[in-house]
Formats: sequence, structure tokens, C-alpha cells
Amino acid sequence: MSAKTNIAELSALLEQSRAAIIDEWKRTVMDLVGHKYPGVLSMDELHRHADLKLAAFSAYFASCREGLVTVTKESPLGKMVYDLSSDHDTRGIKPVDTALYLVALKKAISHQLVCAFPDSQEQFVEFLELLHGLMDQLTILSFDAYATTREKVIAQQSQSLMELSTPVIVLWNNVLLLPLVGVIDTIRARQFTERMLEAITRHEGIVTIIDVTGVPVFDTGVARHIMKAVDAAQLLGSRVVMTGISPEGAQTLTKLGISFANVISRVSLRAGVAEALKLVGRRIESIAGAN
Repeated sequence: MSAKTNIAELSALLEQSRAAIIDEWKRTVMDLVGHKYPGVLSMDELHRHADLKLAAFSAYFASCREGLVTVTKESPLGKMVYDLSSDHDTRGIKPVDTALYLVALKKAISHQLVCAFPDSQEQFVEFLELLHGLMDQLTILSFDAYATTREKVIAQQSQSLMELSTPVIVLWNNVLLLPLVGVIDTIRARQFTERMLEAITRHEGIVTIIDVTGVPVFDTGVARHIMKAVDAAQLLGSRVVMTGISPEGAQTLTKLGISFANVISRVSLRAGVAEALKLVGRRIESIAGAN
């Protein structure tokens, strides 16, 4: 019997036994996964998924003319499994549970093969090899979908955290505040410099306050990053007031011979805001009669 004949018979078997396979598959899912799925996917959804998959399996085998072909995420069957795994990830279903979901389907189909060919061990083994080869490809696609989805989520979260950690605040007309929090590495330095320069251009910032109170380590690397940001800000016509340098940080910078010659430095953010307002011709005064 040729491989083409085997594939055609397997396709026909899947179509004929679809209802029995779906029932067996749902029971196996419950045995392997327990009650995790019903809390996220209804039994109707499980039934629909199995029905669609078996139809796609049958169509896949029917489309193989000279033998099995590689399943990719662009092919109909591969895309179905890929999209399903991505959907499971968004619903909070773990990758191992989706793998068990596919294993359950494979077990259900294997059981039907045993029932269909009880006296033909050779044909049963041939069909089983075809099925396992396909399921291995689909399992790999499933985990690829999870990895890709996770990478996208992590990248989006990292971008959001970086944006939150480097806000640019408009304190007053032409006065901006850039509070820095956390470790300043090359990537963060480039990002806060870009955000600061964009804000200076957009709001016509005459004075920019850079507050480093929340920077735990103020060393040579951090100082160089900030010096580059200061130089870029001054090229756009914005004076820089730096606040929040700790006594330890000041001593370290002095020992290293690093100075911010063109930067106005104030010990606290309060003093820095007062200085920035002074530079734009403003000041803070008490209201007469107020306590």
C-alpha cells in the first residue's frame, strides 16, 4: 500500500469517526486537564474546537498528494493551531494545558485507529506514525505561538514601564521637570534624552529641571549619560537645573573629576523649582492673610 493510499484512508477515517473522536477527546481533556478548562472555555467551545480541528486534519491529509508536507503557521491547519494557542494565552491558559489539550486529541484519534484496525497491526502503526508526525509539528507551532505572544506582551510592558519611569512634567509655561528614578543604563539614558528633547521642542522649554533624587547610584556612567542629555538640551536653548544629588554622589563625582560646569545645581527639588521660576521671571510668594 502506497503512502498516498495510506494518507487518503486516514483522511476518510477521520471524517467517518469525527463524532466518536470528539466525544472521546472531551472525556480525555477532562481526565488530563481536570476542571481547568471549563472555567475558561465552555464545553460547547471545546466541542467546536475539536470539530474544527478534525475537519482541518481531514482536509490536510486529503491535500497531501505524494506524502506529508510540513505544517507552517501560514498553512490552514497550522494557522488554526497557532491562533488557538495565542487565544489560550490571552485567556490565561498555561502552555502545558494547551499541550495536554493536543495530547488528548491525539489519544482520542489513536483510540479510534485501534478500533478501526483491530486485526491490522501494520496499518495501525503506519497511521499512527502519520498522526504522530503531524501532532509533533502542531505542538511545536503551539509553543512558538505562546513564545511569540509572551515576547510581545513583555516588550509592551517594558516599554510602558520605561515610559512611566521617565515622565516629562510641565511645571509652568516653559518650565519642564524630568524626574529620574531607578538605574540609568544606556537604553534608559537614550530614552529619557529623547523624551526630554521632544518635550523641550513641543513646549518651548526655557528651563528643564532634572531631578536625580530617585537614582540609587550616581557614578561616572550615570554622570556621562546626564551630561550628554544636558548638552543636547542646551543646544535647543533650554537651561538645565539639576536637583537631588546626594552628598555621597557629590563626593564621588568630585573625586572622579566630573563637573557640571554649565548646569545649575540645587540640593532639593523645591530649591530647583524656585530657581527655574526665577530664570523665567517668576517667583512663588505667600498670599496676604494666609496662614
